[in-house]
Amino acid sequence: MQTSQTQLIAHDEGGSLVVVLTCCHLPILLLDTTAEKGMRRKCLCIGTGGTIASEVTRGGLAPTRTDLFFRRIRSHPSLTSPSELTSSSVSFDSPVQTTLVGKNTLYPTLITPDLDDDGRSVEYEILDLDRHMDSSEMTPSEWNTIASLVYENWQAYDGFVILSGTDTLAYTAAILSFLFHSAGKPIVVTGAQIPLSRPRSDGWTNLLDSLFVAGVLPYAGVGIVFNHQVLHGCRATKTSPNLFAAFTSPCVPALINLNVKITSDTALPLRSSASPPPLVDLYADPTVIAVHVYPGMTGSLLEAQVASVPTCRAVILSAYGSGNLPLDEKNGLLDSLKRLVEREVLVVVISQCAIPNVYPLYTQGRTLLSIGVLPGYDLTHEAAFAKLIWLVSRPEISFQEKQELFETPVTGEMTIDAGV
Repeated sequence: MQTSQTQLIAHDEGGSLVVVLTCCHLPILLLDTTAEKGMRRKCLCIGTGGTIASEVTRGGLAPTRTDLFFRRIRSHPSLTSPSELTSSSVSFDSPVQTTLVGKNTLYPTLITPDLDDDGRSVEYEILDLDRHMDSSEMTPSEWNTIASLVYENWQAYDGFVILSGTDTLAYTAAILSFLFHSAGKPIVVTGAQIPLSRPRSDGWTNLLDSLFVAGVLPYAGVGIVFNHQVLHGCRATKTSPNLFAAFTSPCVPALINLNVKITSDTALPLRSSASPPPLVDLYADPTVIAVHVYPGMTGSLLEAQVASVPTCRAVILSAYGSGNLPLDEKNGLLDSLKRLVEREVLVVVISQCAIPNVYPLYTQGRTLLSIGVLPGYDLTHEAAFAKLIWLVSRPEISFQEKQELFETPVTGEMTIDAGV
């Protein structure tokens, strides 16, 4: 929350950066003290399809895989430097020389105009996956592909932008948060509510903001860039299919606000030389199932769902309120949960509430803890799902270690003492 408290402003010797020190949780003006004036970082954009890349087809909007997406970006004055736009050899209809990288398509390098008053710009390349998809088709196999591309290109680029459809964008950001926790470069995930091909597209500003965050700001980590905000990659959820502010992080403030002044309400991880951890190859088979608790649910119904997925290694229960379940002896749910844990299935309870908060405060919560059911605290569904897939895909650690690691914050995904 902004207030009118006194601020201390300090300039570095080169005059390249202003740092605003504040008290009482005031915003901080966020600029980069390490980047030289006129510096140009290099970013890789990985295109997966989604609304941002959709075109009008006979069947409606669809994420078609053509070079029209690149042509639109190449022709946009906010995303391409004036020298390229005014070049007599480049127009919207100019040929596009692409390079095949495996099955994926690499487009020619583009350079943004200056993105700040110190002349910093971003050089970037777009690598399109071999198949553009609606994000509802996203699976752990696609996450493996995206993560491998980031991992393989880690040394060649200063930042990464993942272009995604919005329906599973928060899931993608969450899993990347775990796969690349503690890494020293930015990975931002963005998309659009209206395609670049249509009037009033919000994709232009989302893409520009993403390049600014990934290529200019000192920020490192996984974030969602949308509607002039950077949200924590494993704290966000999609809350509207209509609003341009499609995503919120219900339990924590935005990491960065990209307004007239660029501010942050929290201490940010900064760019560093830290390499990503060894890449975890996510299991492609279904390993995590999610069950929404409802009136009349029984243990036999739960076990039937689990039995229908032989590869299931974890269950998310979206419970009432602060983690309440129907545990009357007659419905058999408590006994079913005991059997699942005994079979070394991770069982996690999260809240159905829009602002989630599960903690073992009531007797019922203590009962669940006693049989090995894990509280999800203030995890979003997306973060819980991603963390469980990340855990069950690691055969080198024991079931007990997975339980302990689930209850340990890894990348800022939850607050253990939430609400207590």
